[in-house]
Amino acid sequence: MTGHFTAAILLMTIAGPSVAQEAPFGFPMHDTAVAVPELSFSAADGQSQGLAEYRGTYLLLNIWATWCAPCRAELPTLDALQRTLGGPDFAVVALSTDTGRRPAVERLFTEVSIDTLAPLIDDTGAAMRDLGILALPTTLLIDKDGQEIGRKVGPAEWDSPAAIAFFQGLF
Repeated sequence: MTGHFTAAILLMTIAGPSVAQEAPFGFPMHDTAVAVPELSFSAADGQSQGLAEYRGTYLLLNIWATWCAPCRAELPTLDALQRTLGGPDFAVVALSTDTGRRPAVERLFTEVSIDTLAPLIDDTGAAMRDLGILALPTTLLIDKDGQEIGRKVGPAEWDSPAAIAFFQGLF
């Protein structure tokens, strides 16, 4: 019995905030919004950016790495989603955990024809820890107030008709 209890606690820890509902394409939404810590990351020009710059916009924050095959596979769909819906009400941010490996990130963007998303890198290596991420890719949906309202662990087809309809329904 103790083993089952331990496994249940581990699963609750890994799952993160409680999930209330799931979008038709499989995006789990939280019962209540969760505070998101301020993150800093660097852009291609070396300038530091942070999540605060996206306040007032729904943000789909994807945490990924170049060595992660599912991450690599979903990048084009994230790029297409940003191209389709990106604007003042919605943005996609793909944040690489490849600290100190900007050339590898930029090379991958070229290889898979990413032309809309910016190659952003978590130079501090703190994003996964600060966001409680245990697996890649993990994608957070952050509301206009900077609160996490949903989280998906694993890849998705972000540019599918169901995904686009879901995100359009937010704004």
